[in-house]
Amino acid sequence: MHPNYIDKNGIYHLQSKSKQTSWLKRNGVTTTIGFAITLLLCIQWHFAIMHTRDIHQPHDLFLSSFSSSTSKRKRRLPTAKRKQSKDDYITSPICGACTRSYFDTRPCYTIMQREVQKSKISILEAAKKLGRESKTCDICNPDTCYQHYINSSNNTDTSASSSQHQAKYWRFDRSYPNYINPTTISLSSIPNERRIPPSRFEDIGIYFQEKFNYAKSHNTSNDYLLEYNPGLVVIPSKMKNKLPNEATYLVSLRVTPANNCFSTQVYANLPKDVWTAVYHTSINHLGLALLDENYQIIPNYEVVIEVDIQLDLKRDMESKRTGKIVEASPTFMDYRLFMLNDEIYLHINADTVIVSRLELRSKAYHDDEEDIDKCVNVAKEAGELGWFEKPCRLDNLYGGDNLQVTLMRQFNTIWSGGVYGKNYALFGIPNSTHPNEPDAVYAELDIFPHHVQQILPEEYDKLEKKQVFERIWKPGTNKRRKFKIDRVNMRAIKEVGNTTESDDAPLPSFSTVDAHIDWFPGQDAPFKESAHGGACCVSFSADELNAGGTKKDHHESLLVGLGHTKVTWKPWYNKANVPQEKKDRVPHTHYVSLFYAFEPYPPFKIRARSGYFCLAHAPSLSGNKLAPTEGGTFNPHSKLTYNRPLLQNNITFDCPQMSFVSSFIEKADDSSATLIGYGLNDCTGRIVEVEKKEIVRLLYPDPNDMLFE
Repeated sequence: MHPNYIDKNGIYHLQSKSKQTSWLKRNGVTTTIGFAITLLLCIQWHFAIMHTRDIHQPHDLFLSSFSSSTSKRKRRLPTAKRKQSKDDYITSPICGACTRSYFDTRPCYTIMQREVQKSKISILEAAKKLGRESKTCDICNPDTCYQHYINSSNNTDTSASSSQHQAKYWRFDRSYPNYINPTTISLSSIPNERRIPPSRFEDIGIYFQEKFNYAKSHNTSNDYLLEYNPGLVVIPSKMKNKLPNEATYLVSLRVTPANNCFSTQVYANLPKDVWTAVYHTSINHLGLALLDENYQIIPNYEVVIEVDIQLDLKRDMESKRTGKIVEASPTFMDYRLFMLNDEIYLHINADTVIVSRLELRSKAYHDDEEDIDKCVNVAKEAGELGWFEKPCRLDNLYGGDNLQVTLMRQFNTIWSGGVYGKNYALFGIPNSTHPNEPDAVYAELDIFPHHVQQILPEEYDKLEKKQVFERIWKPGTNKRRKFKIDRVNMRAIKEVGNTTESDDAPLPSFSTVDAHIDWFPGQDAPFKESAHGGACCVSFSADELNAGGTKKDHHESLLVGLGHTKVTWKPWYNKANVPQEKKDRVPHTHYVSLFYAFEPYPPFKIRARSGYFCLAHAPSLSGNKLAPTEGGTFNPHSKLTYNRPLLQNNITFDCPQMSFVSSFIEKADDSSATLIGYGLNDCTGRIVEVEKKEIVRLLYPDPNDMLFE
């Protein structure tokens, strides 16, 4: 039996496969002119009364069998239950998991389609027939499939036929968790002359061209900066006495000219060299700021740091042929923070993931560490290899009136996920037999299948340059390169044992519109099945798990993380013979998120996962002020995220095209709540607060609430 199937217990066994096959034609919708006019007037009245969105923000006029509502998210009480509406989902008598299940290497839905053509029966009749005949596709039988979701513990009569039920397929912008205290993050330390002037938003293509011309004539890089993808940690107690009393969290940000703030067409209209300079800039600074308990940046405690220059790791920008400055690919791509054994670790995407410890203190604090040298001097002193084990001070490029950041040693590289691995989640597991011993530290490499590797972040094994080359290129090719980052690549972080794998994953707790039979069933699924890490992990006790969802028999804790998946670019996007309508229905590089829960011990078996959802835009008003529902600092880029909404099947969803979760932690001094930090369209960053019981509701929802009419 092929390893990817749904067994009799409803366990979904994953497989990898190609999904480049024919698409279902979307049925057209006709309306009378009178109805269309009435509908348009009603919608415009609704927007006039209920919304404060920029007048140029696009929205849909019922492009599908449900409306594309664009209402703003409001601050909600954590105990408030969102009122459902028929506009929140579409329905089908066929359970959602059927359209994502496999007979062998073939999707169950593909077999059903062939049966429809062969036997001249309806798709519903084909689903019943296949469900009765196949154990691996029994989830497709509409008369019994609901039993995979509803059981006696839900106090539901399982003897009733599911012909009385219609499975719900939720909109991505209606299945997200309720949240409170949304906060926009913006660094005031970035000089105004390094910001894109709001007055240039309307002619941004010309602005990009001007900046490119200036950088080219002065042998420099684009000099405007944006900040996004916030990483969060609670400041450890041992650092508290060196920082202001109100300091509660540390946030990291990617500070770079690279962005997706504007519409796809804006970038498509740029000359190729200008487009390349926007997207492939070598500038990727580290932003750090102290936050108080309300997620507000503490004045004068935020910095922007140019890490690669100070450590002499920046990729060369000088052309070997002409000697001129050229825009190189970045050494570093992103920055995230993790707390391991009461220490703050900085995680950076390079050729793969690199990590090191950070120490923070106020510049007004004086102690025995005054003799710590600057990193630029320590790196130079380390010589050609560039290895050092002693702490060094990082200079601040911008800001830093009061904040001093110390890098505790040279970075070590996690190779277990392979070259170009990125966005690993780092977490610790307490020693059950020796609670006073340090936690065992793990790197989560992939979610589905779940790959986890135990590491020793302070120790490394030495690799030769040839070994690094062979990991980046094929062995035996004798490739060579002169990249300074290979000094770090040669420091392979020590691993303990082999990478564990747990490839069984439960069914999603609810289905979303992408799986509907009129959307993208079977092999046409737009989002990658192999979700990747965004942020992990928060521990949920048995009591917390029993308090939130319908499953009330938890006896042990679980670790919960937030993953993401996206529509990947496919070769047929460039083929002229592929209809534009097909390309428009499934635009690539569009993101959705999901929660997942797993056992807190090897092999870290996945126990539950939610359906897909997206995270909301940050609202903005005209003028330099935040919307009443938003905390933090006003960021003029917030309005720009509406330029690129999430799109699928010609439907516009009320969230950014890319809502990338970069942190997920437990709230300080409140174990019942969590914080989610996410970036919006590589343009700006946001933090929201979500109660644990709300997350459990999405992992173990009421089937009658989330799944069936």
